[in-house]
Amino acid sequence: MVTTAELAVDCRNLLGEKCFWDPRSNDLWWTDIHGSAAWRMAAGGRTERFVLPGRGCFILPRESGGFVIGFPSQICLADREFTTFHRIHDVEPHLPQTRINDACVDPYGGIVFGTFDETHDMAKRRPVASVYRLGPDRSLRKLFSDVILSNGLAFAPDGATMYFADSPIGLIRRFRVGPEFSCFEEIAPFAGIDDAPGEPDGSAVDAEGNYWNARVWGGCVVRFNPVGKVDRQIDLPARGPTCVGFGGDNLKTLYITSLRVRHTDDELAATPHAGGVFSAAVSTPGIPQLLCSL
Repeated sequence: MVTTAELAVDCRNLLGEKCFWDPRSNDLWWTDIHGSAAWRMAAGGRTERFVLPGRGCFILPRESGGFVIGFPSQICLADREFTTFHRIHDVEPHLPQTRINDACVDPYGGIVFGTFDETHDMAKRRPVASVYRLGPDRSLRKLFSDVILSNGLAFAPDGATMYFADSPIGLIRRFRVGPEFSCFEEIAPFAGIDDAPGEPDGSAVDAEGNYWNARVWGGCVVRFNPVGKVDRQIDLPARGPTCVGFGGDNLKTLYITSLRVRHTDDELAATPHAGGVFSAAVSTPGIPQLLCSL
């Protein structure tokens, strides 16, 4: 089944990312990484842009209020208006070529996030990045390494399976997770690069365990069923969808961020809404956004 997403916000982000529906206020949030901004869409479609003191690679909501935010080399806590920032952890200070990228709240109140080698010459990017878990006690644990570009992080509804994709490699991997990360082990891969157009980017899982994946440079979002087969595709009027998140009162709207970087002038003329946020109705609701305990 193939459908088409509609433009929800013509924000023209340089690199829109990490969208989520905030259950505390029923707002949609996302970042423009290269625009050093956080965005909010409130009820009625009204949007607000918050200027950040650096590239905000992800934002996630906290139980105690405000957000946890990943800057390129550190994790910080921010208030709701993004006026104060408190650093809680440095990340890979010995690797100046890497920066933080994708992240999600885990079922136990921590966050899992990954880094990537953003060497300007993409042909020279190497698997020097890693994936980490920052626990509610603010302890940092490296889960695995040998990564080029971390993406696709999401958990199954029961919290026992974690998904991950290294975008240039294209393989969507799976890990078995024990309570409070008491065990963490890789299991059989979920899907390969040839199973859908483009490369795997940001993801979300719905209430039935389907894995929705933005396919950057493939111009679409695909839904993998729980056994890893594509059974739905949502096309976009843009080449670079980057992340997905379920929102709306019933969590049956899929929001999709996108990018404008790495486009030629002709490509931007052909897809003028690149960098916008798109939306599509879905039949299965998403899982409510978890709040981190940091």
